[in-house]
Amino acid sequence: MPILLNNSNLVWFVALAVIAIFIGIGVLLLGLFRINKSRDVVSHRLQNFVETGEKSATDNSIPRILPRELSGSLYSRILKPLFQNIINYFGRFTPAGSIAKTDHTLTEAGNPYGMRAQQFYGLRVLFLLVGIFLAFLYNYYRRPADIWSILLGLLLILLTLLLPRIWLDSLVRSRKDELRRNLPDALDMLSVCATAGLGFDQSLRKICEYWPTTLSSEFKHVLQEMDMGVSRAEALRNMSGKIEVEEFSSFIAIIIQAETIGMSFSEVLHSQAVQMRLLRQFRAKEIANSLPAKMIIPVAIFIFPALIAVILGPVVPVLLNMLS
Repeated sequence: MPILLNNSNLVWFVALAVIAIFIGIGVLLLGLFRINKSRDVVSHRLQNFVETGEKSATDNSIPRILPRELSGSLYSRILKPLFQNIINYFGRFTPAGSIAKTDHTLTEAGNPYGMRAQQFYGLRVLFLLVGIFLAFLYNYYRRPADIWSILLGLLLILLTLLLPRIWLDSLVRSRKDELRRNLPDALDMLSVCATAGLGFDQSLRKICEYWPTTLSSEFKHVLQEMDMGVSRAEALRNMSGKIEVEEFSSFIAIIIQAETIGMSFSEVLHSQAVQMRLLRQFRAKEIANSLPAKMIIPVAIFIFPALIAVILGPVVPVLLNMLS
């Protein structure tokens, strides 16, 4: 007996078939690329040695008994490189004017997954194509399409276009908040190290060695630039430009001024630590005072209707009996 497919099943079957075709084409292109890349004589001999245990004429070692097993999962060996190649392909169409700004934003976010501007733009284009495909499926399933389904499809396309940017902005905000929270503790540790007789550079190295946080990774970049010959003031300014946090800018400006006029680092760091702790307390109080205003909307949506239903629910049958 033949299987009858309605419109919805046919749409999903076609969608899955198209996705499977694209995945197969991607895997085929990736395999051809790797085959073309491995045509070199040396790499070909190494590949034969790894796969078949082939020995050269001068090799007197013991032959391999067990074949070498592939390391890594299916995601790390096939899916992740395929996804990166797709993103890199779409990233070639990145506008030249937005590369520097996007790179700076990615630096503020800590370069998630090692992405640069081209990869991030390719990710946005890929999300946009997915949104267009989902909107097409939704409107095709809702045939005949009305104005509300078209508007919902446009909203879905807009959401998929803005989703990578929203994700990046949230990473930037969370990273800046973490740096603000860690700064007073870092200044306390720097003050203790400077009081013990260590210099500013040695204090930074101690913090990077025993305090693995986001702030210590930024200090590592400062130390690396100083090891390459960059002056301390210039390296600190570069860190301030990458982070763009007001507290860091004031702290670095005071440190550079103290180095210029020859002040004691321990006293400057101690006073800055006290000031940053006070700022952290004020910021925590500000967040706590803003919570009641933010709770109005969820209370009005989720709690008030339940209270009204519980209070007025028993009265409704009595009123209906009286009116009848």
